Order: sequence, then C-alpha cells, then structure tokens
Amino acid sequence: MHIQLKNHSFQIDPGQNKHFWKHINSTDWEPHSFVIFDYFINEKSVVLDVGSWSGVLTLYAAKTAKEVHALDPDPVCFSELETNVALNLDISGKIKTHQTAISDKKETLYLSAREAYGQSSSSILNRKRDKEHSFELETISLFDFLEKEHIQQVNFIKMDVEGAEFKILPTFGKALKKINYPTLYVSFHYSFLNENFYYRHVPFGFLNKVFIRLEHTFGFTLFKNRMRKEIANLYNDLKAYMYIYKTNGTEISFKELKHKPELIKNTDLVFTNTKWNPKKE
Repeated sequence: MHIQLKNHSFQIDPGQNKHFWKHINSTDWEPHSFVIFDYFINEKSVVLDVGSWSGVLTLYAAKTAKEVHALDPDPVCFSELETNVALNLDISGKIKTHQTAISDKKETLYLSAREAYGQSSSSILNRKRDKEHSFELETISLFDFLEKEHIQQVNFIKMDVEGAEFKILPTFGKALKKINYPTLYVSFHYSFLNENFYYRHVPFGFLNKVFIRLEHTFGFTLFKNRMRKEIANLYNDLKAYMYIYKTNGTEISFKELKHKPELIKNTDLVFTNTKWNPKKE
C-alpha cells in the first residue's frame, strides 16, 4: 500500500490495521505532530520514537533524521513495524527497531490491550476493560536502555506509550541528563491513568463499570484528588527544560501544569530548550 505523509511517500503493509492506514492516508492526520517533527528534527538528529506502533512517525522522522530508534513492546505492532521499515529501502538503514517496553524500572509485567494487540491500545497500566492481558514482558528504564544500546546522542524523543508516561516521567531525570535534555514530545493518556486507578481501587468489575459510566454521564470522578496529586508531581525531573509548549505552539509554564494538572486531558506537550516560533513555519 502506498501512503503519503505531507510531502513524503512510503510503502507499507497495513496488516490488521488497513482501515487505520487508509484513514491516515486520506485525512489530515495529526497535523500538529508533523509540524513538531519538521521544526525540531534535522539531518543531524538522532530520534527515539518510544511507542512507535506500526511506524507512521518512525518512517516520517527517518526521511530527515540521521538515525531513528523505534521502540514498541506490542508483538503485533513490532512485527508490522519491522515489515514497514523493510519496505522503505531508502530509509531502512537509518532505522533501528527494538521490541522494548520503557518504564520507570526493570520489572516483569503483562502488556494489556482493549480488544487485541496491534491496535494502538496496548498498555502496562492495567484496566478492567482490557480483553488481552497474556503477553508477559520485562520493562527497562530509559537510562538502562541507552546504556544497553550504547546510545550517546539523542536530539528528539517522541513518547506515545498509552499511559506508561505516568510511570516514566517522574524518574526520567538521570536519562535526560545523560543525553543533554533533548526535545521531548509527550502524548498523554489521562483516561488510561483514570481507569488504572479504578482497576487498583475498585476490584469488582460491575462497580468499575458503574463508576466509569457515572463519570462519563455526570463528570463525576471518584479519584480526582488522587490523580491531581500524582499529576502535579509528574514534571519534577523535567525542570531543566526552558520551554514547554502545547501542540499548537502556545507556551506554558511548570507553574500552570502544577495548578492545572487536568490540562493534559486536552493537549500533548513539548519540553525543549529550543525556542519554538510557529509563525516561522
């Protein structure tokens, strides 16, 4: 299948996600991601795509970057990622794939998914609604991953890890310092964290469903205060960054994030030491 991402074309095998690849190819999919990639990645960049799925942004980054490391623990996603990298010979030599789960520490966990593996919903944060939870894996911290793979330079990190960001970010400082604080583009999954709280503290499946339905209907949140507290301390290891931007280029502060922790329900964030001026794009 031929797809077009902005001004770059690729060959991909859609695998079990043909409908999704058709959607990407026929619509203006995640335009903010391409804007961010185009601004912060250049021909000298080493990129980490943490949570690469089947390789959409991995392939796009490799058109410009010097080197891309694509990480995904989902066995179906990883197989499709490797296939799609191999189909693009002009950039495949710049991409290294890793079936790896980044977390806060080395630990053996189960990877869960809503319907099936490969559908961009796999997470190490368990939820009651997960129907797939049989894939056992060993997580690793980013610092240990960099050491293991002998990666000395990183200029840009994209992190889209279906809720694992809430485990990773509070313990990220050692790794970021090692690679001199590259631009960090994080996708947040507030609902995954919310459901994980229900999973941990409401053991009965029926009650779990009732509380979540009440929340969706009336805006009632059983664990609102606990979640606010956890999210408010999420960025302590990121304080060396000079700038924080929403995906539309609006600059915000650590103070705003602390006092409005729910902000990440509506936007992903870019942490960087490079001034971003969207008007120049």
